[in-house]
Amino acid sequence: MDETAQFVSDLNVARFVDRLQLEHEPTRRAVLQKLLVEEEDKLGRNAERLSNLQRHIAEGNRRIALQKTLIERLRANSYDIGLAERTLNNLFEIQKIFEHHRQVVLDAMDRDRS
Repeated sequence: MDETAQFVSDLNVARFVDRLQLEHEPTRRAVLQKLLVEEEDKLGRNAERLSNLQRHIAEGNRRIALQKTLIERLRANSYDIGLAERTLNNLFEIQKIFEHHRQVVLDAMDRDRS
């Protein structure tokens, strides 16, 4: 993949992640998840991709921690936490996608070394 295509693919991944964080309609979520996985598949299975996936996972962990803190604060102040919890679930789903793809990349790299 040339640098321009890589750049566009990285932007698409970021855009799909941003939209998935806030999308609660199941059909749209499924489409966005499919597009995210397809875009990740385009990016290849190498050490550079693995590094980017690790960065996405670390950022996801940070966002999840922030969302959990927000939920605790809302709950402590007797606010409705429904939307915040749905957003947290969205973050967990995104995280699963990146963690799964990281494993796919690791497996491919192991096969290439054998």
